[in-house]
Amino acid sequence: NKIDNRAGNLNSIRQSLSRLRDLLNTNITDVSKCRWVTLTYAENMTDPKRLMKDFEKFHKRMSYKLSKDGFKYEYIVCMEPQGRGAWHAHLVMIFNKTAPYIPNDEMANAWGHGFTTTKKLEDVDNVGAYLTAYLGDMDISDARNLSEDELNSMRSFGIKEVEVDGTTKSILKGARLHMYPPKFNLYRFSRGIKKPIVNYETEMQ
Repeated sequence: NKIDNRAGNLNSIRQSLSRLRDLLNTNITDVSKCRWVTLTYAENMTDPKRLMKDFEKFHKRMSYKLSKDGFKYEYIVCMEPQGRGAWHAHLVMIFNKTAPYIPNDEMANAWGHGFTTTKKLEDVDNVGAYLTAYLGDMDISDARNLSEDELNSMRSFGIKEVEVDGTTKSILKGARLHMYPPKFNLYRFSRGIKKPIVNYETEMQ
């Protein structure tokens, strides 16, 4: 059977997100050394291949700029489709020491395609779970750009209430998963990122 999107194989998606959570939690051991950056296009950019190429150029620019001040970083970058069909990227920068302050205009200039936002992770208990939630769940306000048929099919995932920056939002659980192309890599990472060691144990009854 042909898989038209990633939601056609929920088990595969769960495994991908589980691996990503492990990867994030293995490498983010000191949140003071991390920054979470969202890279957004000003235009309605719908080509995920272009997103990766643009990200690689951004990474080279930032690496060169930060190296002048003695900063190096590894990264884990996640690709996310929005309700209107556009793509943007969530990037975790993991520095070799306490993360520097980078003005948003400098970050946006290095990106060069629209807007950027940078956040700290100090107030997050489970970084892996917190960040991967963005890849699966969808804000209902974002989902309004979809057709009625798409919305009806997504409601089967269920709705939950979450608090973001003091504001309660309604979220469609797992609704974004159907928007990923088949066999799409949700995330990529730099060479220095440590891969988690997973141990399986059998509990005897």
